[in-house]
Amino acid sequence: MKVTPTSFVTIDYLIRTGDDEKFPRSGESEELSFVLGWGLMPAQLEEAMVGMALNDHKKVRLSPQQGFGEVDDKLILEVPRTDFGPEANPEPGDVFETVDEQGHQVYFVVKAVQPDSVVIDFNHPLAGQEVEFAITLKGVRESTPEDVKACSCAECGGEHPHEH
Repeated sequence: MKVTPTSFVTIDYLIRTGDDEKFPRSGESEELSFVLGWGLMPAQLEEAMVGMALNDHKKVRLSPQQGFGEVDDKLILEVPRTDFGPEANPEPGDVFETVDEQGHQVYFVVKAVQPDSVVIDFNHPLAGQEVEFAITLKGVRESTPEDVKACSCAECGGEHPHEH
């Protein structure tokens, strides 16, 4: 079976940046399963997967706009050090999880730690960078109603369910 615009797929992926950084940072590909067409992956990557067959390999280069967006300076904040609590010891590069005003989980990266404040960044870690996805199709099947009703998060407004 070949990938269609609504297939459920399992891929092995590795992302490289222009600076030859690798994600996952281990440099080893990771497996990810999802339904195409629900916005989990960048649209151009999903489009490039259509027509692939089991064990096909492909490299897809994406601009910042096509991949993870440009850096939004409004998403970089300086917060009081006390916001982290006494047991936390934030260091640059650490990733933390919090909850936004709508109750959704969001992640941020610590950019800098000062004596009384911490600079945090809610941008995707790959925002502003050209990236290359190296993917291998490990599985493909028709998606089922159960596959597409797994989520109703703010990104889809409850109208377009998808998995994270």
